[in-house]
Order: sequence, then structure tokens, then C-alpha cells
Amino acid sequence: MNPLSTTGLKNVWAEYEPDLLAVEDCLLQFSESTTETIRDVTTHIIRSGGKRLRPLLMVISSRLSEYSGSNMVLLSAVVEFIHTATLLHDDVVDRAEMRRGRPAVNQLWGNQSAVLVGDYLYATALWMATGIHNHEINDVLTLACRKMSEGEVLELMLDNNLDATEEDYLKVVECKTAALTAGTCRMGAILGDLDTAGKKALEDFGYYIGMAFQVADDTLDYMAREDRLGKTLGKDLSEGKMTLPLLHCLAHSSASRREQLVRMMGQGEITALQLGDVLGLMKETGSLEFSLEKAMLFMRKAKQSLDPFPDSSHKQNLLALSDFIIERDL
Repeated sequence: MNPLSTTGLKNVWAEYEPDLLAVEDCLLQFSESTTETIRDVTTHIIRSGGKRLRPLLMVISSRLSEYSGSNMVLLSAVVEFIHTATLLHDDVVDRAEMRRGRPAVNQLWGNQSAVLVGDYLYATALWMATGIHNHEINDVLTLACRKMSEGEVLELMLDNNLDATEEDYLKVVECKTAALTAGTCRMGAILGDLDTAGKKALEDFGYYIGMAFQVADDTLDYMAREDRLGKTLGKDLSEGKMTLPLLHCLAHSSASRREQLVRMMGQGEITALQLGDVLGLMKETGSLEFSLEKAMLFMRKAKQSLDPFPDSSHKQNLLALSDFIIERDL
């Protein structure tokens, strides 16, 4: 299993490693008690690693809320299963060939299996959560899943849409990414039986950290070190994904340069030379700087959300995680 970072967050990882290893065992345990295809598909994607951002948020939020019982591990596995389900669905929609450096599930087992196992993981996650017998947690999870499904549809409508706006893009990010991270942190507060203000503060932190993470991730698609990002640079452009850097660039380019950019959108894999041209244009329009500043704005709001909490190692670790969201691959 891959830690969040091989350099920046070693101390954070070490502090919660026993909990996160327990989460990993829980994921594998619930993957084993299924049919062969479901077991093989689920094990394949779980063992491919990933940042495990949501389980880490679940664990730290619970600890910050002074909870350390077994439900923290169970809910960490729940949110990771939900996230994994979205990855399976995304890869089918995007016709992805690779996921986390390994062949995508849809390439190995086909689109039908990928979609159906994704549905199974959604259902399994919600079933696991019902064992806690907490209506508030059930409400948080089902609302997050509803928003994530809405986000999938909104993103599909956004692809190659030259009339898309920044507001349209941020709505997709809110639904697809921030809904689950916000719900994850709120559930940590629920487990710790915090008051209404404490639950709202942690939920806000999760929301803003989710927004920051996705905006930064979409910006890094154009500028990160490819070996660290884990995917082909320029992939969003080749698929016609209307992310913030592209939207800003389209809005601030000359007519001729905009036409050049539009021709490359959604045409399939782009060459290194074409990517270089796009990066040059984004430099001219300040699109990457604009997008990173937007991500940093969300990150600063995430940090401010933690102001009501007294200083502790758990609070400091959430603050460190906030910095990592922006700096992880630059």
C-alpha cells in the first residue's frame, strides 16, 4: 500500500499507520466474502494502492473528535469502497486503459463487469455502514452518494462543452469529490459526538480540502512530473475534460489560439509537442497560476475551518495534509 507521500507526510502516516493498516485489512476482508469475479476485481484495484486520502481524513477527524473505536476503521473502509466504485465507473465512461500504473479493470474484465462491481461496492459500503445503527451517519453517506452520482452526470454534460463556465466546473468538483470528503470528516465528528458547531467545522474542512484537492489535481494534469502524478500529462485535454485551467485558457486566448486549442480537445492522445504548445498558451494567459491560486484559496478556507479546535497533534496533521494537497507533485 502506498503512503500519501514518500517524503512530505511520513510523520503523519506513521502516527496513524496502525489504524490505516486495519482499514486495509477490512477492505480485503469484505472483498474476500464474495463471488470470484467481484473478489478478483475488488482485490485488483485495492492492491493497486492509491493515496487513501479519505480513510486518512476519517481517522484523523475521528481522533480529533476524541473517538478511537472500531467504527472509525469500518467507516474508513466504507468511504474507500465508495471512492473505488466511482473509479470503476469513471474508467468505463473515460475508456481508461490504466489506473494507478496498472491496467484498468474495464480493460481486464470488460465494461460490464467494471460497472456491475462498482454498483456492488456502492451497495456493500452502504450495507456496512448500516451495521453501526446511526441514522445520522446513514444520512451523510446516502446524500454523498446521491451528489456523487449527480456529479458523474454533470461531468458528462460538461465534456467538450465550449459554453461551460467556471461555476459549472466547480459544481462538478463539489459533487464528485468534495461531497465525499465533507461527509467523511463529518462522520468523524459524529463518532466523537461533537456538537453541531464541531460537526459543521469538520464538514467544512472536508468540503474545502476536497475542492482544493480536485482543482489542484486538474491543474497538475498540465504541469506535474508525470512519474509522480501517476497518469499521462495532458490526459484531460485529450479527453475533452473542461477543467479549470482549460476553461480559463479558452476564455482568455485570442480567437486564433482558442481555435487551435479547441482542435486538440477530445482528439485522443496528444503529442509532447502539442502539450508544450498548450502549456505555452496557458503560461501566456496565466491559467495555471489562476487555477493553483483557486486551489490555494480553498486550502486556506479548509485551514480556517479548524480554528474552533484547540491545538493538538491531530489538528496539526490536518493542517499538514492541507499543505500536501497543493504541494504534492509540483
